[in-house]
Parts: sequence; structure tokens; C-alpha cells
Amino acid sequence: MTHPVDTGALLARSYALPYGPRVRLRLARRSDLPAIRALLERRGVPASELSLDRLVRYDPRRRVVMCASALVGGTETIVGIGAIDLADGADPDTLVIDERLTGGLGELLGAALVRRAQTHARHAA
Repeated sequence: MTHPVDTGALLARSYALPYGPRVRLRLARRSDLPAIRALLERRGVPASELSLDRLVRYDPRRRVVMCASALVGGTETIVGIGAIDLADGADPDTLVIDERLTGGLGELLGAALVRRAQTHARHAA
């Protein structure tokens, strides 16, 4: 399933997935650290404190890190995180999704990251 991704309006919209709750994409921030840690633990992805810190402390001129959040049990929950270097921008180098809660989120988040990198490359040229 292909999702239209408007990276210019990330904060302004939510996306319906084939199954699971609607998700909202946004840039990751330091306050997301506990929720990102919880996502990685749920998915069995080992992560050091240093690697977690690098996910939320990035130079937005060189790298984009996006979170996908959804209401799960009445609580806003990070259900995906992805990152891409803007210099190469071919593919995300980090993509962790809670597939048990969301269907199609990997494709949506991956496409949003690639699109953001492509937009950056056009503006930098």
C-alpha cells in the first residue's frame, strides 16, 4: 500500500494504516527518549544509552529522525522511529516499528524519511 506523504505537513496530519490506530509523524525530540527506549525494548532491539542519546540529539541539517505516535489504550505511544542521513538519503539507516500494533507503518515512515532527504537534496543543490 502506498501512502501519500507530505513531509511539509508532518505535524498537521495523521495517517490511517491498513490496521491499527491512526498515526502521527513528527520529528523526534529529547523528551521522547523514554518512549523510544520502551519501543526498542518491546521490539527486542538492544540499544545503549549512547545510541539512544544519538537518536534524539541530531543535527537537523545533516540527519532527520522521525517518530510515529498513536493513541494506544488512551495513551500517546511511540510506535515507530526512523532516521536517515541527509547526505546520502537513499534509505533510512534506522527503522524500528511495532508491527503488532500497526500495519503498514514501516512503509509510511520509510517513505516520509526518504522524501524529506530528497527535498533537502533539491534545496541544497
